[in-house]
Order: sequence, then structure tokens, then C-alpha cells
Amino acid sequence: MSDLVFEDRPVLHLVGIETPASNDRADLIGAHWQRFHAEGIPGRVLGGAGRAVVAVYSEYEGDHTQPYTFFLGCPVGAGTATPEGLVRRELPAGPYARFDAVGEQPGALVQTWMGIWSSGLERSFVADYEIHDPDEPSRVVIYVN
Repeated sequence: MSDLVFEDRPVLHLVGIETPASNDRADLIGAHWQRFHAEGIPGRVLGGAGRAVVAVYSEYEGDHTQPYTFFLGCPVGAGTATPEGLVRRELPAGPYARFDAVGEQPGALVQTWMGIWSSGLERSFVADYEIHDPDEPSRVVIYVN
């Protein structure tokens, strides 16, 4: 973690679904991913089908050991309508530490998060997110705020 890379990220507008979660209940995150695909959420988001999926961790009740809100959605334009039953999220612009989880997923992703948690990286716990690109299934890019 000594070679931290920071990127200035733009505001990100997303539409998708969310649920309460915590890191000690990985089953909740897995169930949310299953729901996301079973309900065809990318196809319900205007222009979302076939595009990247963004997983957001926000509304932390403290640090990463506390409950938070887990969101799965697709990037949209600022004025895109939100279909009924879905929610809109706007992630703030600013500097984010970037981490690449490369390898067999979700194992590489879990290992990368474990490294982040144990790194001592100073975090705001406003919103962290992952970009899952269907064209690169063995790479997940993590942005930590």
C-alpha cells in the first residue's frame, strides 16, 4: 500500500438498487448481486445494459467494521429518469485512492479490500466504490474516498 495512486474523479450519477449491509455479513452482498442480475437491473436503467456496474459503499455508521448501505447500479447522465423501484445515487467528485483487484473474482476483490482495511489509509467513509467492467471480468477498480 506504499505506492498509493490518487485520482481526481468526477461526479458520478448512478441508478440501481441498495440494501443495508456490513462486512461481517458477506452473504448480504452476495444476495444483493443475485437480486441485481435476477431482476435485470442493467436493462431497466436507460443505457445501462452492457455497461459497467458500480458497487457503492456509503452511509457508513462509523468505519469499515460498522454497517453501511450497499448500492449496485449503472452510470447514467445527470438528467436521466429514475425508473420506478430503483434509486439514484450521486457520488461526489474529488480525490480517491485507486486500487486494482486483478485475478479470479471475487477472491482478488476480497483480498484487495482486506489490504485496504489493514493499510491505515485515512478515509472519509463518505463513499467508496468499485467499477466492474464486463469487458474485463478479472479486474475490478476500487476507488476509496
